[in-house]
Amino acid sequence: MHVDYVDQLRRLAIHADEPAPESLAVAAAEGLAPRELAIGRFSALIAMGGTDASFSAAVDEAVRAQVSARELVHAILGVAAVVGMPRAVSAAQHLAVVLGLDDDTVVPGSE
Repeated sequence: MHVDYVDQLRRLAIHADEPAPESLAVAAAEGLAPRELAIGRFSALIAMGGTDASFSAAVDEAVRAQVSARELVHAILGVAAVVGMPRAVSAAQHLAVVLGLDDDTVVPGSE
C-alpha cells in the first residue's frame, strides 16, 4: 500500500503507529534516489556525531550510490553553519580516516 507523503508526515508528527526502523528505511528509499538518501544519511551523521565505524558505513553507502568524496566534503560544508564547527571538524577528521588520507595530506606539516 502506497502512503502519500502528507499521511507519512502526519503519522510522524503525532508519533502514530510507531513504525519499525526497517519500515522507515523502506519508506525513505521509496521517496528518494539512492544518492539523495546517502547524502541525507551522511549529513544526519555529521549532525549527531559518530564513530569511524559509522562514518565508514555511511561513506560506503554513499560510494555505492555514486556520491563522490568531493560531494561528501561539500555536505560537511553545507551543514557546518547549522551543526557548528566542532561537528564539522569531527566529520572531516572521520571522513579523512575513512578515505585513507594520512595526516600530511589533511594537515600539511604534521608529523
